[in-house]
Amino acid sequence: MLRRRLTQKERKEETRQLLLESAVEIFSELGFHGASVEKIAEHAGFSKGAVYSNFKSKEELFLALLEQQMNLHVNNIDQIIDKQHSLSHFIETMNDHFVSVVKENHKWMILNMEFLLYVMRNESMRYKWSCMIRESVDRISKSVAKLMSKENHEITLSSEEIAWTIFSLENGLAIFNFINGESVPMNLYGKALKNLLSAYE
Repeated sequence: MLRRRLTQKERKEETRQLLLESAVEIFSELGFHGASVEKIAEHAGFSKGAVYSNFKSKEELFLALLEQQMNLHVNNIDQIIDKQHSLSHFIETMNDHFVSVVKENHKWMILNMEFLLYVMRNESMRYKWSCMIRESVDRISKSVAKLMSKENHEITLSSEEIAWTIFSLENGLAIFNFINGESVPMNLYGKALKNLLSAYE
């Protein structure tokens, strides 16, 4: 069976995705500062020009990776929320999700932390990443608000505060889990989230 010839737009998108996949491997192996545009392009089987025709800089390429990963993560959380009938069920399911994310995403956690240090010293990059985080919080907040509307209990935290709590717990516990391993209880995320939202019980 003959493969359909890709349009120019489709070829560009395919090249972009291959570069992103290559960037994950190179950034993970060499770190943000150790990785170069040349090595990323070579690993993907392209010239350096292919990178710059899709991304203005190494920083923009890395931000594109973060955006892709964050969108995937937020989509997963949205799907989890959409399937729940109450906040208590949501907390239980989110704990299981967190455990699986921690086990599978060590690579991304390292890259996130490394780039965090970089953007703390770079105002323009910090602003762009801040916008991405803000958008993710807004999306989760809207989904949580729908779930909260099903509850009849007194509400002490806003949906936005719950969204920030989810992200803050995830990042903090993921870091310490990576450093301390099994010393950090794997069900602590669910317990902490449940206690913070105890007013819903």
